[in-house]
Amino acid sequence: MADATDGDSGEEEFLDCSGVSPACLFHRPEYSLYPVSAGNVVIEDLEELDINSELKARDKILSSALADDEAATSGSLSHSQSPQQTDTTSTTCDSVVTEPSSSSPSSPSSPKVCHIDHLPNEILLEIFSYFTVFELFAIITPVCTRWRRLGQDPTLRKRLVFSFERRVAGDRICELLAGSPHLLSLELQSREDGGDLLRQAATSCKKLRDITAKFSDGLNEDVLRALVENCPDVRHFNAEGSRISCSECYFAIAEFHNLRHLNLSHCQFLDNLGLVAIAKQCRQLEYLNIDGITKIYDYSVVCLTQEVGPSLKFLFLDGENLTDASYTSLAACKHLKMLGVSFCEQMTDVGLSGITGLCELTWMKLRKGVHLTSKGLQSFFSSGHLSNLTHLNLGECSSMNDDVLFAVAEKCPHLTNIVLHWCWDITDVGITALVSNCSRLRVLDLVGLIQLTGTSFINVPTALPDLLILDLEQCNTINDTILQRIVEEQPSLTVFDYWGDPVMPPNPVDSEGSENVG
Repeated sequence: MADATDGDSGEEEFLDCSGVSPACLFHRPEYSLYPVSAGNVVIEDLEELDINSELKARDKILSSALADDEAATSGSLSHSQSPQQTDTTSTTCDSVVTEPSSSSPSSPSSPKVCHIDHLPNEILLEIFSYFTVFELFAIITPVCTRWRRLGQDPTLRKRLVFSFERRVAGDRICELLAGSPHLLSLELQSREDGGDLLRQAATSCKKLRDITAKFSDGLNEDVLRALVENCPDVRHFNAEGSRISCSECYFAIAEFHNLRHLNLSHCQFLDNLGLVAIAKQCRQLEYLNIDGITKIYDYSVVCLTQEVGPSLKFLFLDGENLTDASYTSLAACKHLKMLGVSFCEQMTDVGLSGITGLCELTWMKLRKGVHLTSKGLQSFFSSGHLSNLTHLNLGECSSMNDDVLFAVAEKCPHLTNIVLHWCWDITDVGITALVSNCSRLRVLDLVGLIQLTGTSFINVPTALPDLLILDLEQCNTINDTILQRIVEEQPSLTVFDYWGDPVMPPNPVDSEGSENVG
């Protein structure tokens, strides 16, 4: 069953994210088909960029200035310049570093003139590899003809991102893939021709390590086996929401023996046999997201924890058909940092015992644990083993009450995000304990807590200075005056009222008018 109402996917919490514009990509060189704004120039098709018109006007001005200095610098340049060092096909760059005028050219201690254009192509390419996409195509390539050619060198094209926000023709993408033999990372989103593009990548980009094909079509067994055969070093494979054509595809995916990160969230046809194959062959797996997969049962989860439990650090499951046998087996995942279970409706207090010892957990979601008792939850948190938690989601755990919240507040002081949707038995007393003890809170998501009146939030501006979001949607007994006062005292805080609308501070004009009337 898909976890449609849950907005805090584990991957979003820590991963990041893909699909941003090149101006925001500050990793090692990346290449994207988003438009890049450089002054008044928008770069979309980098192969067809015409910079000559800008260069002509600028070179005309610079040529006269350089001519005046030619007599002073030509003698020095003739000593430092050699045919082996200069690319005769390139134009000279615009700036020249010369020795100070006070130094004598014949003096042994005089510094030699050095022009960056004297560097061989290999050195320039190494230098350019540290520039971002925006810098390469908005700053580097307009300098001169040689730099334009080098700035578009395929060796600098390590990452390609094709987002749904700006469509690029499949033929154009195939052309780029064919010219990117050094590509390490490929990201496709919402592509109907995803299978064809991955087939081209398998043929041309054999150094691929990261493959993302989210919400795309055409991922069949032939395409996946082509990737396995030609790109053996793939370590990251993300097919979230894509249309996997058959169950045999997962046996192909299992042959990526170097896989460390695998996201199959909400994919079709994954069953016990496919998960067992992945567990037995991908022995280095650290991240696995199979949320939204409902045909998974205890046998395959137990096999997974036995085979790769020691290496797993991030695990996300749909618990619709999982029982305590699956949850107790999680005890083998000693290094688990993030655990998310949607619809853990068959988990009981016995299942919690498998999670209690996971001391490295920083992010945990146990959603819709309707059979978890308040006593079991209180004991679970009182153990003190979860002191590293920063994100906690216990939405729709109907036995959550103030006693459990006391234990959470005392033993999990580092919490920054907490979600308690529809935990009806929680009152202002429990929330007051949370506000008093968890001073680092940034998100307090309390949708549907019908017993809250708002008195627990009076000290929020001083007790929770970092709080950014306070969501009180469907909390029908909250005093709105308290919320307005909080927003007025803490402008950086966004508070959502019963209707889900942001609470606005009181209007000073209205306040003055009320006083005058009185």
